[in-house]
Amino acid sequence: MICWSCQREAGEGPLCVACQAVQPVHPQASLFEALGLPKTFFLEASEIEERFKDLNKKLHPDRFAQKGARERRMSLEWTTAVNDAHRTLKDPLKRATYFVKLQGLDVEKESGANAMQRLPPEFLEQVLEEREALEQAKAKKDLARVRALATTIQQQSDAVLADLAAALKAYEASPARPRLEEAGQKLAVLKYYSRFAEEVEAIEMAALD
Repeated sequence: MICWSCQREAGEGPLCVACQAVQPVHPQASLFEALGLPKTFFLEASEIEERFKDLNKKLHPDRFAQKGARERRMSLEWTTAVNDAHRTLKDPLKRATYFVKLQGLDVEKESGANAMQRLPPEFLEQVLEEREALEQAKAKKDLARVRALATTIQQQSDAVLADLAAALKAYEASPARPRLEEAGQKLAVLKYYSRFAEEVEAIEMAALD
């Protein structure tokens, strides 16, 4: 890419390698590309954090306050892109959901019958039992029971997250739709666990009021 400022080769990063002018954010860039990271689920948290802090420091709008309007605008656009990428990629569940979306499977858009179809029948039975138990504990204001249920759900969630990682590892090694669908099923289960945890948090917050 040619730098808009110095008309020389700008390189691949957000700053021109020749003159350090901020380059435009590519409209089709993925969140992985925004942070300059490989497009894979298997990223270390420290790697994501380090890259985020480095780019945030280099691209912060305050550093370009004395530059022209065009460069100030691009600095702000890059900062927004980097923050969005960091927010998604630092969370394993969000990162996996985004990764499979890039592969053509948008689990977030699925709802109702389509979402339910991804869940195994035995899991649906388990869901009914867990939700009933949570409602009973909430009605009785039994916080100890609520927290015990939350601990159980977290343990189950951790196990499914490990299964998800295994499915994605197999997919990345040899991309095939069945492997992607398996990852989608694990994500559907994890979405339920995430909502359960949110409800537990809401119950605990209400108890503190």
